[in-house]
Amino acid sequence: MATSITKFEDAFDYKVVRETVCNNTAIVNATSAPGSIYSISLTNATTGEVHFKFFDAAAVTMGTTIADMVLRIAGSTTTVYNIPDGLEFTYLSFACTVSQNPFDNSAITANSGDTVDVKIICT
Repeated sequence: MATSITKFEDAFDYKVVRETVCNNTAIVNATSAPGSIYSISLTNATTGEVHFKFFDAAAVTMGTTIADMVLRIAGSTTTVYNIPDGLEFTYLSFACTVSQNPFDNSAITANSGDTVDVKIICT
């Protein structure tokens, strides 16, 4: 995984959180501070459907922790979800899985090749 956070210069307090290989290993408290999400861009480089899972949690155990929000990404597409009023969070934690059920955070199997590039604009 290669998670990076970039601040916009002279653009208020917005940041871009980017994970180039989102999988079933949760990125926990990516911003290290509370904030609001304004946009989530998800690029699924495979032909299979995958799901982005957002957790407002300081600790995430995949398969046990229930996702607060689940977003679908069809195969071979980029999907952008804009949230004009912002979605407040205390902890910005996320992962990507094959399963859409927030109670069943099953892992993407190693042989499926499903990966997702995630870009989140937040404060």
